[in-house]
Amino acid sequence: MSELEHLLEYPEEKLSAEWSVVDSWLQERFGKDNSIESVLFLIGIHSRGLGFSPKLEKEEKQDLIMEGSFLAFETLGHYERVGMDSDGSWIWERRIKLPELSVEQQEKLLRIGITRYFEQFVETGSQP
Repeated sequence: MSELEHLLEYPEEKLSAEWSVVDSWLQERFGKDNSIESVLFLIGIHSRGLGFSPKLEKEEKQDLIMEGSFLAFETLGHYERVGMDSDGSWIWERRIKLPELSVEQQEKLLRIGITRYFEQFVETGSQP
């Protein structure tokens, strides 16, 4: 069984429990429920060392969500940071070619990647 197949077979009950821990931890810090998109946005902000700015343009927010997606997939070994461009964005290289995935499969992989990304912060109680 490939690593991808293994991840896609990850028990939903276990993933839901892990997601709940991360969600509770984030709610404690930010005081609101967290969608996958909002968590990816937070990861993107953290990766660039930025504080939150309410005046971000829509395109900037989308870029930060994509950055968070790459970081989530990095925890799964699917992407790797290979450098940084002149505007402070990471340059990513795909390490594993993914097959066509359903929206549900993509979301599951993102949730797994997000929970893995936040493990270090939740366990130590530190801030991302």
